[in-house]
Amino acid sequence: MSTLSRLEKRLKEKAKPRLEERLTLRLDPATYSALEALAQEYSMTLSELAREALTMLAEEYRVKTARERTQEPPNEQPQGPSKEPSDTPPTLFPEAAQE
Repeated sequence: MSTLSRLEKRLKEKAKPRLEERLTLRLDPATYSALEALAQEYSMTLSELAREALTMLAEEYRVKTARERTQEPPNEQPQGPSKEPSDTPPTLFPEAAQE
């Protein structure tokens, strides 16, 4: 489902609470006209449309990041000391020893 169709669905279902925060955006004329036409189609202001779109994207982002945080890290076994005897003593910086 495209972002626009998800937004349209949300606009049909969502109530319109009044908020006090402000955000200023600069849009090119073609984008402004398209958004203004969409807002008029749903009898809302351009500000209300922008707020709904940003809220929808923020909620999707929250869900995505919450899902990523709850995923368990890969099951890796810790590397223990080698059982084979070695003639060289262990180094503090093994990466530097390879150079």
